[in-house]
Amino acid sequence: MRDLPDHGSVPFRGAGVSMPERDLIQQLRDQDAVVRRQAAQALGRTGRRGGLRELQLVLVEDASAPVRRAAAEALGRIGDLGARATLDRSSKQDEDEGVRLTAKAALLRLASASGETPAIFPTIRE
Repeated sequence: MRDLPDHGSVPFRGAGVSMPERDLIQQLRDQDAVVRRQAAQALGRTGRRGGLRELQLVLVEDASAPVRRAAAEALGRIGDLGARATLDRSSKQDEDEGVRLTAKAALLRLASASGETPAIFPTIRE
């Protein structure tokens, strides 16, 4: 049997998500908070939108503040304005100050990337 060359990410048919992203998205549901945090960080580093919805769910629902902080940071790195409402809500309502601050920083990052600063900056100043 011959070795096949590694061509990096292989698209996951029908979902618009590469295999590594799919694996990372699945790891967001792992029992271990460290695994979930690392998966969120890795998804943010990809800059791809494949895990956007799942990261938003993690930001709102995960019991671990470090995992929620990683999700907020990842959403800021990905830069999709579709995450703005979730980040805004977390910046105001999350019980953990670190999560609130990270969500505000992510909103700043979105503002910088999008040019929609007037709509975002009032939230950050509060």
